[in-house]
Amino acid sequence: MMMETVKLGMLFSQTGPMAVTENAHIQGVLIACDEINAKGGIDGRPLELVVADPAGDDARYEELATDLLLRQHVGAIVGCCLSSSRKRVVPVVERYNGVLLYPSVYEGFEYSPNVIYGGAVPNQVIVPMLEYLFANHGKRIGLIGSDTLYAREINRIVNEFLGESGGTVIGECYFPFATSTNRFAPTLKRFVDEAADAIISTVVGEDSVTLYDTFSRVEKDGRAVPIASLTTTESELHRMSPGARTGHLSSLPYFGSLDIPKNRDFVDAFQKRYGTDKTPGIYTEVCYALVHIFADAVRQTGDADSDAILPVLSGAVFKGPGGDRAIDLDNNHFVLRPMIGRASERGGFDIVWKSPGAVRPDPYLVSYDRSLAV
Repeated sequence: MMMETVKLGMLFSQTGPMAVTENAHIQGVLIACDEINAKGGIDGRPLELVVADPAGDDARYEELATDLLLRQHVGAIVGCCLSSSRKRVVPVVERYNGVLLYPSVYEGFEYSPNVIYGGAVPNQVIVPMLEYLFANHGKRIGLIGSDTLYAREINRIVNEFLGESGGTVIGECYFPFATSTNRFAPTLKRFVDEAADAIISTVVGEDSVTLYDTFSRVEKDGRAVPIASLTTTESELHRMSPGARTGHLSSLPYFGSLDIPKNRDFVDAFQKRYGTDKTPGIYTEVCYALVHIFADAVRQTGDADSDAILPVLSGAVFKGPGGDRAIDLDNNHFVLRPMIGRASERGGFDIVWKSPGAVRPDPYLVSYDRSLAV
């Protein structure tokens, strides 16, 4: 007789332009699943991952989410990275009353009762990054991004804050996936020539590796001009040359170098599975947290059905590698502690700034007047 399992859908691309990022998501899911099952599963029932690979095709995210919910009888899905894929899946989980555990930083201005938003929103990453740049580098900013909804929305917000805070946008450029060094180089050179104090990047996936490697070859006249990224993590750094990654900044709510006991245990588990030369980043950590939060909800209710677990998920708290991960009761987004990290030659981040405390998510930016007094 087969043992009853608790099913969880996993919807990430293992190939395509976002593979480096979405494979990092998968790593966190697998570590959490292994931990849960090694301790007897969820009240004796193994956690079973039902894996679907959209291969970077937004339409396939929608098709596979439908299949997971209707044919595979999965109640919850951890998945999606780009906002374009999330927006294809959210109507599906709403229509069929499933749950999407969404793990990626995103542009905000969204709420669904069927989604748990694990990634940071603009007030948790943009505001800290701009305040840090203003205080330590200056207010002349170049904007460069992948041609995605996320990048365009984020830069719309950055423009508002810079305009109200005495800053200057010296250029704003977007590039398709698989952009070459030759296409990135002229824009980066122009930003440097026009005396940018920093370059805010919303370039994602494999292209971030090309961007940083290209920038390392741009003449800077001895000036330290950082790329200040809202998307670059340890996974992307690991694929860059040491000279290309060193000194650049990322604004994220988790770094693998965070020195707390639970994170030391998490890094140890990660490196035992994936190699001691690698370090987990936010994409891995947030998926790890979301899977554990899902498992805790099923334990509390005895049921993986969305009607049972959604009320428990809202307001849930998980004490994990990044500190306490609490889900805001008002909007289903994570309460997070913003941090700024500076990339090191060894491929990790040195944490150079931490928020004094956790910051509640404000996905619609209603609490900010766009003027930063720095």
